[in-house]
Amino acid sequence: MKEAHFVSILTHPRLYFCAQASSNQSKQLVVAFFVKGQNATSFAKDLVDEFSNWQIDNSEQLHQKILDLLSFVRQKKLEIEFALSLLTEKEIIFATYCGRVILKRNGQVKKILESTKEIKIIVGSFKDNDQIILLNQSAEKIEKQILQKLTENISLEKLVSEIDLIRQNYNDLDESIVFLTYKTTAKEEQNQKFNLQKIIQQLKKIKFFLNKIDKLLKKIFQFFKRIFFKLKNQSRKKIIITIVILFLLMASLFTFITISNNQNQKIIQNITAKIVEISKNTNNIEQLVLEQPLQAREIAQKSLTSLEALKNEKNNKDSLKLIEAEINKTQALIAEISSNNALDQLSIAYNLDDFLASKIEIKDKQIFLLENSGQEILHIKADQSREKISLKNNEKIKDFTVTENKLFILSSGLYMLDLSANEQTFIKVKEEGESDKNGEFLSSFGPYLYLLNKDKRNIYRYYYNNDQLSDPIGWLIDKQGVNFDNINDLMVDGDLWLGFKDGNVLKFSKGTAATFQMKGISQLPTNPVILSSNETSNFVAILEKQNKRLLILTKDGQLLREIKSNELAGVSSIALSDDEKKVYALSGSTIYEVEI
Repeated sequence: MKEAHFVSILTHPRLYFCAQASSNQSKQLVVAFFVKGQNATSFAKDLVDEFSNWQIDNSEQLHQKILDLLSFVRQKKLEIEFALSLLTEKEIIFATYCGRVILKRNGQVKKILESTKEIKIIVGSFKDNDQIILLNQSAEKIEKQILQKLTENISLEKLVSEIDLIRQNYNDLDESIVFLTYKTTAKEEQNQKFNLQKIIQQLKKIKFFLNKIDKLLKKIFQFFKRIFFKLKNQSRKKIIITIVILFLLMASLFTFITISNNQNQKIIQNITAKIVEISKNTNNIEQLVLEQPLQAREIAQKSLTSLEALKNEKNNKDSLKLIEAEINKTQALIAEISSNNALDQLSIAYNLDDFLASKIEIKDKQIFLLENSGQEILHIKADQSREKISLKNNEKIKDFTVTENKLFILSSGLYMLDLSANEQTFIKVKEEGESDKNGEFLSSFGPYLYLLNKDKRNIYRYYYNNDQLSDPIGWLIDKQGVNFDNINDLMVDGDLWLGFKDGNVLKFSKGTAATFQMKGISQLPTNPVILSSNETSNFVAILEKQNKRLLILTKDGQLLREIKSNELAGVSSIALSDDEKKVYALSGSTIYEVEI
């Protein structure tokens, strides 16, 4: 087990300002914070006690704690800035509110998190010798100097002293800075000593075994010695015949071994040459991974196919070991290309406070969210202002879609709201009928609406023009292989996509099935999947929440990236951003952002 070891640089407390650094009792959580307002000093002391009692196991608990903290601070009419680090058994979590987190890992220095008046959280893996710097927003004036000093390989003591000298040049610097590492506890060191003792015991057993071998060799020597004395008493002729026979046997054995070794060496040399030739494509692939991950993965996959074919050829034991070692190396490379960077997983993009949502959709940098009970839609505009939209008489909203700056709602019939109009009023564009009465999923593309009706075992398409909808058309021509009761999601981006409860994904074009097969995935989805894409994107995002993973694929099915995170288990809906750089994942009142 590891615990925090940290050194802090704090501004001197004043009546209305106070900076502190604190940790919890388990030494897993460290917080650098700055409080501003009336009675800030006494409140800061209370916060130190509060943080010492925090017991948190995951990012969801941490997020809730931070929300409670900010609510309490606002009630006290105070302002707070903080950055924190939390090391759990499985991961490390960083969070900021008006703060910064800097990480030095493997000699590389990077600012991995910053925020102003918002909560930001990232979750990743911890590595030994990580150096972490937590600082509040008011200390950003010396952030560049900290980054510069970190690149110099100086001791922690010297780093802290030099930063302390630098901050003395600022009169208005209200800083709380923590230099943090996590080190093995004394108990863990005792465990390591115990392991060393076990190794010593193993060495003693080996020594005992070697003594046994020594005795065995002495017995063999005595055996051959007795044979020698017996031969000495035999006639000269018999001895010569015996020696000749033994010589011929030894010569035959030597010849056989030599020929066999030569053949094995030729096989190994041949296999080694083939492995070298196959591996040429993947020897200098690191830069290509950064620039064109899809192409890099295709190259690695071709090498793997060639190696597996080589394994099926005539081989001996040694050549098989060489091939299998190279196969394992290539499989690890493919997994690395497909995997995510540990510290770039999920960060919180939006906090919806008390608004619990079940569906998210993004159009033209605007976010639309359907409330859990279906009573209203939250609209977050491009300027970050928010408004709530509902139908008259609080009619329940079953589903919605946004296209061409119009919001369409499936309720008792179909409604439309022109988002560009000055007067925000819903128009009922279709009375409830057979096509939409039991409709479940609504999607759109241009002026066309698509509605899934499992009872009718079809997908209906409507054309919108001049505040009117056309009559429904049964759009799905080819229904072969479509289990309507098993459909879990519907998405239209020019093609129509269906996600199923068994993890299958089908693609349709003009009402008939189109070719789509997921490739490069070590384990295909077997649980319900949720989909997202848009007409301008080359990607499709597939969420399998039961396996806590998000798959980013090309539209022909090639895996680009696989993101795994515990937070994905609570996600109900995903949306690809307009610029294709992020996927937004909705979990209750939280919207996470995932960097593609």
